[in-house]
Amino acid sequence: MDRRGFLTLILALAVAPLARARAATQHRRAAYDVDAGILYNTLTFTLTGTVEETLDRAAGRYEVQAVGQGSRISNRLESQGVWREGRWAPLRATSWFQVAGRESRSELAYDYERRTVEYHYRGETFFLRRRRVADDVVAIPEGVRVDDALSAVLNYEEGRWPPESDGTYRSYVVRRRRPQNEKPDDVQKFYRAELVPLVLEVVTDPESGKPGARFDLTRFSSWAREDQPARIVFDPHRRPESITASLVLGTSISIRIKNAA
Repeated sequence: MDRRGFLTLILALAVAPLARARAATQHRRAAYDVDAGILYNTLTFTLTGTVEETLDRAAGRYEVQAVGQGSRISNRLESQGVWREGRWAPLRATSWFQVAGRESRSELAYDYERRTVEYHYRGETFFLRRRRVADDVVAIPEGVRVDDALSAVLNYEEGRWPPESDGTYRSYVVRRRRPQNEKPDDVQKFYRAELVPLVLEVVTDPESGKPGARFDLTRFSSWAREDQPARIVFDPHRRPESITASLVLGTSISIRIKNAA
């Protein structure tokens, strides 16, 4: 996963479905902004956007669309899912990012009858603009919980993501398989997809004192640092209100979410 793929992941976490009312059909709107810097802010990018959510409890479906635009950066995320086996589960998800003219796009389709996820990805590395392409189908083992970032946070907010015995929250998402020591501009001739654990370690944010979580990004991005997990701060309703990450090459990302009342 390249830098835009990483941005897709944390931005999806940031603008995940935020519903808590019990109306049969609910519409929500929120705003978000992103500040990103590379090479110790030699290159900076700022994006603002809105997220629209429709949650139809009677039909057991949700749909989310997030669109953002900034100087040399833009994004569009879409996700649709269903109520399945006592939790929200994704059906289709697409993401598109453009940063300084570099584009990335991913498409996922979930088939629970066949227990498979179809995965397609096209992207460029940031500095050398090398192409990364993946087209694959991943099997879902019996007993494995599968999410995308949107459904994971919705399930966490509504208490439908049970913690493990050690207090962490663990699910699985489908990503591009990458070598362990992959650098930001490394590429391979062929790529496969894989199920990767998404683990939240719930903590108290040391700066605000609010509930938060840490999550390791090294399985997701060649820009991630082992000693610097990303940080999420939640509001009192278990909705994300900020996400920060410190990455390699003096890269930093900060996301702020203005949740609707």
